[in-house]
Amino acid sequence: MGSIRELSVQTGLHELTVRTCWMRGLESAEAIQDFLNPRIEAMTSPWLIRDMRIAIDRLGVAWSAQQRVRIYGDYDVDGTTGAALLSWVFRDFGLVFDARQPDRFKDGYGLGVGAVEEAAREGVQLLVTVDCGITSFDAATRARELGIELIIVDHHQLDPKRGLPDAHAVLNPQRPDCDSGLRQLCGCGLAFYLAVALRAYGREQGWFKDRAEPNLKQHLDLVVMATAADMVPLTGDNHILVRHGLEVLKRSKKPGVRALLAAAGLASKEISPGHLGFVLGPRINASGRMHSASLALELLTTEDDSRATELALELEKLNQERADLQNAIWDEVRVRVETGLAEGKFKYGIVVADAAWHEGVVGIVASRVTETFRRPAAVIAFREGHGKGSVRSYGGKDVLNALRASSETLLGFGGHKYAAGLSLKPENLDLFADAFDQALSGVAEDKDTLPIYVEGQVAVEDLTVSLLQELERLGPFGPGNPEPVFVCGASVHDHRVLKGRHLKLNLRSSGSASRSLIEAIWFHAAEDDTLPFTGAAEVTAWAGVPELNRFRGRITPSFRIKDWKAEIPESFDRQ
Repeated sequence: MGSIRELSVQTGLHELTVRTCWMRGLESAEAIQDFLNPRIEAMTSPWLIRDMRIAIDRLGVAWSAQQRVRIYGDYDVDGTTGAALLSWVFRDFGLVFDARQPDRFKDGYGLGVGAVEEAAREGVQLLVTVDCGITSFDAATRARELGIELIIVDHHQLDPKRGLPDAHAVLNPQRPDCDSGLRQLCGCGLAFYLAVALRAYGREQGWFKDRAEPNLKQHLDLVVMATAADMVPLTGDNHILVRHGLEVLKRSKKPGVRALLAAAGLASKEISPGHLGFVLGPRINASGRMHSASLALELLTTEDDSRATELALELEKLNQERADLQNAIWDEVRVRVETGLAEGKFKYGIVVADAAWHEGVVGIVASRVTETFRRPAAVIAFREGHGKGSVRSYGGKDVLNALRASSETLLGFGGHKYAAGLSLKPENLDLFADAFDQALSGVAEDKDTLPIYVEGQVAVEDLTVSLLQELERLGPFGPGNPEPVFVCGASVHDHRVLKGRHLKLNLRSSGSASRSLIEAIWFHAAEDDTLPFTGAAEVTAWAGVPELNRFRGRITPSFRIKDWKAEIPESFDRQ
């Protein structure tokens, strides 16, 4: 272990970069370099996942007998990319298969009895779920009754009372008897480990004597999008997957991924970690939120360039519809929450619902609620006498446990610590809101996940392209690997409002003879008319994320503001 300055010399990195690494527990030059340059060979063996051998042997039987296999993925980014990944892998390996997904509006979440019965009618002999199935007890029982063998590939938490569904194999690192240490994988990531194990098995069985052995690394473009979108901790194996996945994504050979990048305006741009969650993820999700997830699944599996372009443009239209609808609902929700808070409601958790809201976008709105009001939130849409909602965490509070504590008021629920879904009867809304609030009242915040957690102070003139490139290499950022937030003392040189919601500011250095300027963006700040962006003479402490702005071939430093204080704090000790 050395000092920040010594480590800066040893690694050749800026002291601010080294300090940020230090705050993440990387206290040696070797640890820093391993984090910045993760080796894919360092990934955990897939054979350590419980039931992996059972699942692979069963897929081997399906390969030998040319049995019909059905992949069944959830309708969000994780399930769609996971189903796409297994589609490419099964196609390359020579299995007979097809892929399906539930319809959010007709079928609801996960594997249902109806989907199992449909599979039986269509001659499916082996069903492989992706990102769903761990709580599909009735569907698993029905599959066994109909002679369909079921392999569950899911990362969501188990039902603590009922345990595991009656499936042939259950691949889920959340199992208490699974010693893989891979509890943080998303569904698509887990599907990738299944693919790695299946290739090793196929190699032993001679599957590739007459065909090229498939390159699985090429599918990390799908894994990286899912991992970033699904809010799983970006540490350990996930850090390895996303770092290599970003490189694969930039040169993806999949027609659908290339068309998606082109439609999003990223085809000729440097893809940054922020593009994963804020640009690509919403476009894939728009399919299942606004229409049918099958559009995105077809996009990510097609081998036809023209069809890929057509599908990508359709997703682009759906995403714009989603954004417009989301903003309209958010405006209603914000007023309702502000009124509730003024009346003394929502002490620990926020619950709002309406029959006019679109269930496909309530998850995005719930995330906005948590960011704005700094409490866990559930946003629920009622339709035909039935409520479906999305729940998002704040401060690391375990919302899934809160739903378990409120389960007597619910029809169903599922998910993980940071994000979950629920269903309930309209007449139980108030009972649920009280139970949810009570369940959260005694739960402490996890400070590692708080959004405003400052690394230290930085001057405007320090925010150079080279420093920001170094900081960017620490990403992608998310739970477990938070964005580096710094405090910058600066005055406002000028500002303007974007789209009636956001603020674009130029911040002027407060202590430099050069009076340096940096462009800053403050999302949704224009919605609050009490913020101090007009006092150009006053120096304000701005907490934000330094990042690179890539626009029309130019790369410039920028600062994404998250909060402010009238005075610069005296201490920046994260502990």
